[in-house]
Amino acid sequence: MSDPYRIDPNPRPPHSPQPQHGRSALRAMLWILMAVGVAVNLVSNIAAGGDLTPIGLAGGVVGVGSIAGLIAVYITGRRS
Repeated sequence: MSDPYRIDPNPRPPHSPQPQHGRSALRAMLWILMAVGVAVNLVSNIAAGGDLTPIGLAGGVVGVGSIAGLIAVYITGRRS
């Protein structure tokens, strides 16, 4: 029977997660893409006076796509 108050003579090192270098680089790239996409969309919207432009639409698609990518990376990181 194990005693929860007994001091173990051979303590185990605490569990530390493995570094995810590729995942952090992907997250950084997605954050940069999101910032650039939102900035392009904002500037295009202000310059066109609120009208829809192809450049603004592309910036919005890039921004939304990068947000979806960040959510996907977060969810897959929690499962592993």
